[in-house]
Amino acid sequence: MSEKKENVTQNKEPGRIKRSFTSRQFKSGAYSSVITVIVIALVVVVNMVFNKLDLSTDLTSDSLFTLTKDSQKVLKDVKDDITIYYMVAKGEEQDYIQRVIKQYNKISDHIKVVTKDPVVYPNFSKKYVDDAVSDNDVIVVDETTGAAKYVSCDDMLYQDQYSYYTSGSSEQYLDVEGQVTSAIQNVLSTDKKKIYVVTGHDEQSISDSLSKTLEKMNVDVQDISLVTQKKVPDDCSLLIEYGPQSDLRDSEKTVIMDYLKKGGTAILMPGYVEKETPNIDEILDYYGMSIQKGIIYEGVGHYENYLNWIVPTINTDADVMSKFGDKDYVVIGSSQGIKEQKSSSLRNGLKLTDILTTSKQSLLKKDPSSQNTDKEKGDLDGPFATGVYAEETLDEGTTKLTVIATNEVQDNLMENVISGMLGDSKDGTAATSIEAKSLSYSTITMSAGSAILWSIVLVILVPVGLLLAGFAIWFTRRRK
Repeated sequence: MSEKKENVTQNKEPGRIKRSFTSRQFKSGAYSSVITVIVIALVVVVNMVFNKLDLSTDLTSDSLFTLTKDSQKVLKDVKDDITIYYMVAKGEEQDYIQRVIKQYNKISDHIKVVTKDPVVYPNFSKKYVDDAVSDNDVIVVDETTGAAKYVSCDDMLYQDQYSYYTSGSSEQYLDVEGQVTSAIQNVLSTDKKKIYVVTGHDEQSISDSLSKTLEKMNVDVQDISLVTQKKVPDDCSLLIEYGPQSDLRDSEKTVIMDYLKKGGTAILMPGYVEKETPNIDEILDYYGMSIQKGIIYEGVGHYENYLNWIVPTINTDADVMSKFGDKDYVVIGSSQGIKEQKSSSLRNGLKLTDILTTSKQSLLKKDPSSQNTDKEKGDLDGPFATGVYAEETLDEGTTKLTVIATNEVQDNLMENVISGMLGDSKDGTAATSIEAKSLSYSTITMSAGSAILWSIVLVILVPVGLLLAGFAIWFTRRRK
């Protein structure tokens, strides 16, 4: 018994516990623990900094939460103090709307975003607007002038019902940037543009989508019958004659001519009609143009299998078309040709510029009812101008006239031509419209074999690889 006790006593070497704190195993463990604590601390600090500075990256394919260059240009030109009041109760924020609104004060020091709870402050909105405000609505206020604009959440996030009737599914759109940027321009602008659309000749009506675009451009659109007018109203920024199916009356022709001769701005779109239109022809002739009657068929730049729906070349160098990019295109249907007088025959100060042209392979069919797409007697070979911009410098201003020889056009052509014709307001603000962004997500499809392969890789091979790597590290450390 005494021998065992002696052996135990001998095994208790002095300083053994102290040496354990200086062993390689302890140092390695302590080092790992310190590194772990440091990493965790860094993660916490970085997260706090990012949350405080609101730093984020938009990884969405369509840059849903990134303001476009057009918006950034508008915001950088802001000189007044603008407040964007985001009206929402705590916990009721719509994520898509909130994310976009947060981007505005990052671009300009003159813009700030303030969240206001309409429940806590039920009478706050009445200081600025008469509209009934609900969660996720926005009120944009120019603090310098007191001008205010209300934006409904239903306009910022909405379902396109038209797509439901055409495809069976309703597409959702995000239009926060378009609506809020438009509201900022609205409160800043002191010179509102006004468009008058001529009626009384079975003209083409402006589509709902184009009307929404013009509204975002802060342009007021109003119909006008020139039969009852002795002149075009003085507040007219742009006069549009959109595909008349019959000729103008003599009095209407006189009103339009007087307006243009005094430096007016107009868009004339004579679509194909079998009837003669001498009064419309007289206006065109005065500005060095005439219509080549018939329908253009395109041998090269046509849309899908429709030879009479063409994709003309856009002259982006023309001022009126400068908003188009090199990769943009437009589609027009059943277009006629536009013949121009030689420059030597034009009066001084009048200049014509082609803005839309067809290819050399195009053909103008004099008889559109003919089913023969080959050249027949009387048909004309291309190329043709389907859009021409006329500009005349006068003592009292500048006349601007855009002629497009069809009324079957896409909204993007109308939007850009109208914007180019309107130009900047007297206060320097441009007519800018930001398109809504689709929230539809594309799905990835793969074959059954590919699905099985990726399942094996992700479910079996990757986990096994991680286990083997972990075992190798453990085994290496154990040997040390």
